[in-house]
Order: sequence, then structure tokens, then C-alpha cells
Amino acid sequence: MRTWSKLLCVLFILVGIFACEEPFVPEPVENAEQYVVEGYVEAGEGSNFSYVIITKTVPFFSEISPDQYASLFVDDATVTVNDGSNDVTFTKLCLSDIPDDLKDQAGELIGINPDSTDINVCIYVDIFDQLIREVGRTYSLEVTIENEEEIITAQTTIPEIIPLYDFVFRDTPGVPIEGLAQLWCKISDPLEKNYYRYFTQADSTALISPFNSVTNDGAWNGQEFEFPISKAEPAGADFDPNTFGMFTEGDTIIMKWCTIDSIHYDFWETFEYARNNQGPFSAYTRIKTNVDGAWGIFGGYGVSASELVVEK
Repeated sequence: MRTWSKLLCVLFILVGIFACEEPFVPEPVENAEQYVVEGYVEAGEGSNFSYVIITKTVPFFSEISPDQYASLFVDDATVTVNDGSNDVTFTKLCLSDIPDDLKDQAGELIGINPDSTDINVCIYVDIFDQLIREVGRTYSLEVTIENEEEIITAQTTIPEIIPLYDFVFRDTPGVPIEGLAQLWCKISDPLEKNYYRYFTQADSTALISPFNSVTNDGAWNGQEFEFPISKAEPAGADFDPNTFGMFTEGDTIIMKWCTIDSIHYDFWETFEYARNNQGPFSAYTRIKTNVDGAWGIFGGYGVSASELVVEK
């Protein structure tokens, strides 16, 4: 009887504990169409022009035809960025306006598959480079869309540029693989909290970010630190654990290392976690955004880019 009494007591305690737990239910997402903003302002050696892409959301369980894909890009917006000294209205630039021999380069630069550049999409560009792009400045974005009452806004900064140095290519981990090498480098990290994102260009591919492109200095704050850099692999590339992230000897590569602010880091950290943590048992992740009135990111990059030849 005592054994049964103990079991019943434990059962009641467990029921009480679980009865007190409140299930987490994500906020409902309305079926109404929403806007997504992706825009960047860069400063430093190897930086790109400033641009903003505005798209519309689609239901999760839906199929998109090429015509529908093109219609997702908003082409009736007014995009203005303030650099602290002046307002610059970005110019709408559509792929149909670009010569055919430059469409592939334009598609790669803004992250659109070159095979899809026959689809006309439009972005907003500081085509005359009127923004003052420099470290320490704050940039404010304002987007108005024709016949829309709401104004989309966002703000970002370009942090201090903290470059990498002492690049060296070494044998692949474990058993060395002929013709492949791993890239190592050093950083001298300032004492305050810093955030980073990087891109690589290799094997005649576009300049792309890896699956996990952001990091902070939590493990090496205020120190000189040596660490390996993985080659960014294109989406859908075959995965081989022995060669993944390794560079091919003889290739000329570009290593683009960027400092970002904390809000910019939060966006990519949550975005990449959600993208890489898929499946029926994955945790629900709310992607953080610094855009008011829409979703997405308006981010600043402090850029340090290096061109390297892969030699062990």
C-alpha cells in the first residue's frame, strides 16, 4: 500500500507540474500580403554599391511560376536613404534595362540565380554613389509604396573595420587530400563586443556566404586569434564531409570579411538557424528584423576584402 501511495503522490505531482505549463503558440500570421526588405550600405576596400530589394510575401504552401516570381519584386516604390548629411533617392533598376552580357554579373551581385536572369526583376540602387559611405555613420531608410499609406523604415550603422591577416593555406584536416587546402587566418579583436559576417568567391562562382556566415567574438574577445575559414558552397551543392569547405590549389579566391552591428547579426543568426534547423522536430524560430512596417534587413557592412591564390 505504501508503494502505491508513493506512486500516486508522484503521479499527482507530475500532473500538477505539466498542468502549470503553458504551451507556446506562435503568433498567427495573417494571409494578407506583406513586404520584405533587403538592403545594404557598405564601406571599405572591396565594398559594393548600396541597394535595396523590396519583395512581397507568398503563402508557405504555394507554387510559384516564373511570372509570379517576377511579380513579387516591387517596382512602384520610392526608396530614400539618409546618411546623416543628405537624403539620397535610389534609382529603380530592372534587369531588362541591363545589357545581356552584364545580366549574369548583376544577378550574382544581388543574389539572384544567373539562370533566372531572363526573368525581369527590379531593385533600387544608389547608382551614382551619392551616399557618404564611411565607418561610424548611421543610415536611415524610408520606403513608400505607391497607393500605400504605411511607410517602411529601418536604421543601420557601419561599424569599425576589423580586418583579417596572416592568411595561410594548410593541409586538409585528418588525412591530407591532394589538390585541396584549408584556409587559416588571424584577427586582432578589440576588447568591446564585435560581430562579423563573411563571403568567399572560388571555383569561378559568385561571391556567396556560407551556411553559417556570422559569428561574434564571444570566445576570443580582445585577443589575437587564429581560426580556419570555410569556402562557401553554393546552395544545392553535393555534400562530402571530407572536402566540404576546402579550397582547390591553384585557384584565385576572394575573401570578404565584414563587421556588422548587433541587430544585423541577430537577423542573420536567427535566419540561418531557422534555415539549417529544418525538419518535423525542429524548434520554432522567429527571425529577428530591424525593419519597421515590413520584414527583412537593412544592414551596414565594414568591409575588408582580400584576393588570394590557393598555395600550400
